[in-house]
Amino acid sequence: MSKKSVIVGMSGGVDSSVCAAILKSRGYRVIGMTMQLLDDAHASRCCNVSDVTDAKRVCAQLGIPHYTLNTKSLFKESVIDPFIRSYLNGETPNPCVNCNRFIKFDALLEKANALGIDYVATGHYCKKTYSNKTKTYRLNQAADAQKDQTYFLYMLNQATLSRVLFPLGGYTKAEIRRIAQDHGLITANKKESQDICFVQNYKPFVEQHSDPVDRKPGVIVDTQGRYLGDHNGLYLYTVGQRRGLNLGTEVPHYVIQLDIDNNRVVVDTQPAMSIRTVPIHTVSFINPNEPIASMTYCIKTRYQMPPILGTVQSYDPALSTASIQLNTPTQATANGQSLVLYDAHRVVGGGIIGA
Repeated sequence: MSKKSVIVGMSGGVDSSVCAAILKSRGYRVIGMTMQLLDDAHASRCCNVSDVTDAKRVCAQLGIPHYTLNTKSLFKESVIDPFIRSYLNGETPNPCVNCNRFIKFDALLEKANALGIDYVATGHYCKKTYSNKTKTYRLNQAADAQKDQTYFLYMLNQATLSRVLFPLGGYTKAEIRRIAQDHGLITANKKESQDICFVQNYKPFVEQHSDPVDRKPGVIVDTQGRYLGDHNGLYLYTVGQRRGLNLGTEVPHYVIQLDIDNNRVVVDTQPAMSIRTVPIHTVSFINPNEPIASMTYCIKTRYQMPPILGTVQSYDPALSTASIQLNTPTQATANGQSLVLYDAHRVVGGGIIGA
């Protein structure tokens, strides 16, 4: 019987390195593949030459082949362009969601299909299980709660989950480091990337990749519409922001709304009011046949926040929109961020905050 084959997405970091090592030890025929996302001039933080070299060296250490996959055009179309549009529209985007969906899974699966490879695998911290009762795959939180990445993976569907392996889900980060050290991998002590991997400061990045006509100046007003100052573009602000408003007032103000229709930044002396109803769009569910309406779930509107309880008040599958009613009021989250639903440790689905 021939070995099952798997493409491992290799970032040049310790997690994907150990992912490949574990799968090889389990008897898989492993192929390492690193995706080229940016031109060299912009690749200082994201899959740069050093990362590609590290991935190649790890594969050599493990005795497995390594290839690079050019996904620059797809990355620009699916991640960078929506990222810029979102900021220009007064949102605070979450590019990791699109990157996971379109790059780390869709692109790898397309290559796996072309090569006749059985699976793809990544170094994400999450677990996949199969329910004999519902005949569906489930996405569950990782053993290491601090490293769990399911918040960024809610958009995975059944077809993708059937072909994806997540070997790190049962380990802690410390255990992964030890496994890397035991294998003598050069990435064992490599630092993790932080924040948005392809840009350190989003503001000049947006300015560099957008037309000045789209970065319209406007006014800053209070909740009564009174003029307080000027702004140079909504992309420079986010809900909850206090620093950098430069209003010249003794009392600090907070951004509570980005009024895209009137190109205004609305501020108040108090942070954004707590809300109980959150509209979301571009909704997807792990199991599309699961009854959703009127069900109570644990909800996250930010990656590291403690979950809060809420109910799916309404769901329109034709429009991929839903309205979430929170059991307790919570501080408003910026449009463009993700809201993710959990049933205990199981991911149900989610969507993008905003009408």
